[in-house]
Amino acid sequence: MIEEVFTNLISNAVKYSPENENIEIAVKDLNENWKVTITDSGEGIGDNDKKMIFDRFKRAVGDCNIKGSGLGLAIVKRIVELHGGQVGVEDNPNGPGSVFWVTLKKA
Repeated sequence: MIEEVFTNLISNAVKYSPENENIEIAVKDLNENWKVTITDSGEGIGDNDKKMIFDRFKRAVGDCNIKGSGLGLAIVKRIVELHGGQVGVEDNPNGPGSVFWVTLKKA
């Protein structure tokens, strides 16, 4: 199930980034947890949309030409929570785009 989390987040980063742009994946040791971040350089997500994109059938208002059901991030959130972790999104501090993050307890 954890594989599905990262497959979805990485797939979204590629899908919403401009063509030929890199995404960045980083892992940080937070003592009892791991924090994994996936950073893209797409349009980014508005503050109002950040509050709801992890809800079922909700999508950010941005580029409507990109296909999706609005279920992927809801599934990500549910899987992460079932494993005792958290998930979120914030603005890319280095330019356009978003940083999705997941924290999970170490095994």
